[in-house]
Amino acid sequence: METIAENKDIRTGFEKYQATKDPILKNTMSVPEMRRLLGVKKTESYWLVHRNFFETRIIDGIMRVDIASFEKWYANQVKHKKVTGEPPGEELKKRSYSFRDAANILGVNDSAIYEIWRKENLDMFTVDFVGRIPIEVFESWYEGQTKYQKVERIPTITELEENFIQAWDAAELLGITREKIAIVMRSKKYGNIFEIAVFDNKKWISKKSFQQFLNIQNSYQLKKKSNSKSFKTEAEFETKEYISRQEAASIAGVTSGTISKWTQMEKFPCKGAGKVLRIHRKDFLKWLKEYQEGAV
Repeated sequence: METIAENKDIRTGFEKYQATKDPILKNTMSVPEMRRLLGVKKTESYWLVHRNFFETRIIDGIMRVDIASFEKWYANQVKHKKVTGEPPGEELKKRSYSFRDAANILGVNDSAIYEIWRKENLDMFTVDFVGRIPIEVFESWYEGQTKYQKVERIPTITELEENFIQAWDAAELLGITREKIAIVMRSKKYGNIFEIAVFDNKKWISKKSFQQFLNIQNSYQLKKKSNSKSFKTEAEFETKEYISRQEAASIAGVTSGTISKWTQMEKFPCKGAGKVLRIHRKDFLKWLKEYQEGAV
């Protein structure tokens, strides 16, 4: 007696055989085949069919999906993705942006774009219950304003993880709250130090500028024995005891030549000489504060 699984295998094999012989079947697929292609459950596959997103035919009493209309639908939506094969929305992405796409182009949060489109009542359309912006509408709006600038190039997530650290991870490394790191990043005192990128509604700080932030102050430093989940990232940074002539110049906003003059005048403790000169960071910061306040 044949099992249910064996019957299923026989039917599947028969369908594939028919598809190679019959021109009509060759241009269609069964609903179960469509379901497996998208990796969706039975209920959702029939929901797609009954929404008339693509054409269907009844052949020999069995509903089949027209492949050409299915591919047209697939290229104009982004909710469903094939288990294997090309990504969805190829045609849709040529003519429109998602609000997230537009936000990444400008390096801002989605909420900023939503608010602009709401206030200015700009054109948009909906696909799978999600709003999208026609590219020509976005470009027309962009040319008519001066507040926002496009980023030079939208980074990939791999590039961000290699060269940046998430702001929340930076807060954890410093042992402060997310609210506190946000305040620090916006402050007059340190705000211009941070090189910030916004991608997918997350703020990222360049690792180079985060290290510079550690160098220029003593109030916020890496916590020893951190419980940070980003322990690999933590290992990339250090609280330096000594800094270079160039780093001191960057902190003070002067040239390396000025730092050399100050060292010759023995304004602060140094170690070594010539190209290997190292300046004691804490003593330099203390002296610089007094110098800038006119106390020395």
